[in-house]
Amino acid sequence: MERAIYFHVNDQEMFRLPVNPEKVNVKTEGDGEEFTIAKLGRVNVPKDKKLSGFSLESFFPAQPTHYSGAIFKEPQYYIALLEKWMTNKQPVRYIYVNGSFTINELVTIERFEYDESFGSEDVNFSLELKTYVPFAPKKMQVVKKQTSSAVQVIKKNASSRPNTKPKPTTYTLKAGDNLWKVAKLYTGNGNRYPELQKLNGIKDSQLRKLPIGLVLRIPTDWVK
Repeated sequence: MERAIYFHVNDQEMFRLPVNPEKVNVKTEGDGEEFTIAKLGRVNVPKDKKLSGFSLESFFPAQPTHYSGAIFKEPQYYIALLEKWMTNKQPVRYIYVNGSFTINELVTIERFEYDESFGSEDVNFSLELKTYVPFAPKKMQVVKKQTSSAVQVIKKNASSRPNTKPKPTTYTLKAGDNLWKVAKLYTGNGNRYPELQKLNGIKDSQLRKLPIGLVLRIPTDWVK
């Protein structure tokens, strides 16, 4: 299968990059801190690494081309989506598959530049992305001290019982299904659908027209 780059927020807002960049860049840095110690000199104390950064440059064709890996859309379609995600501060799923390494990261768009060269209506662009780590404030709970005469009763939540029913190792597509939904069903993360696609030998061109009744093999680590 050929190399491909995808960006998506959900099933409705997603696209494949029409023209792959010449280079896919990943930048990972440490966050060590230097100190001076008497009779020893400068030392570096390692700490957690910084968030990874990603950069790429390519262009959006202004006309249908034989080398494009996606159904033709005008450059303004891609520009509008990227600017919308950036304006709304939306984390975006960035996926790079079938290369020497794989990228499947939730990122924020840190920089988006584009221009149009004279003599061509193609739109050149560059992107700077940074890994996004979901976080949320936790609500503090005030615990009241119980009197010695109080009896503490702990109720078990029936819904917390693990589901021991084994999941099937194959799945038959129904109306409205797609690989993203199947991955979500088994793993809780629909963005793992490329694993399902690769296991079943499904081409990118087939993703939007999978037949009802198609039996998919499910990765073994999804059903443990």
